[in-house]
Amino acid sequence: MGKRIVVVDDDQALRLIQELLEDEAYAVDTAIDGLDALGQLDHQRNVYDMILLDLTMLRLNGLQFLHKVQEQDPALLHSIIAISVDEEALRQATGRGICGALKKPFDMEVLLALVVRARC
Repeated sequence: MGKRIVVVDDDQALRLIQELLEDEAYAVDTAIDGLDALGQLDHQRNVYDMILLDLTMLRLNGLQFLHKVQEQDPALLHSIIAISVDEEALRQATGRGICGALKKPFDMEVLLALVVRARC
């Protein structure tokens, strides 16, 4: 079995990302925002190998989520790949020690290659 991944995004693209990863034999859970993701992480502690995190969400955005993770479990930052249209937000996220970053819009094959090659 492949990596266990949680995709945190409030966009419709979430469904496409989930399907792509599941087609590649990854186990995928989803969260609609940072609060939902924090709840899943509390409930599923040490279950996820990777977190794909959109930085632009309404309720607890990605940067706020990273701040909470940094306070609660800093080692978890190394399993996060940030996704955003906002280059400044990506720079800020990368500065926190995350695994990787991807600018929207992106090709799904590029996302898949990043997930496969990530050393998270």
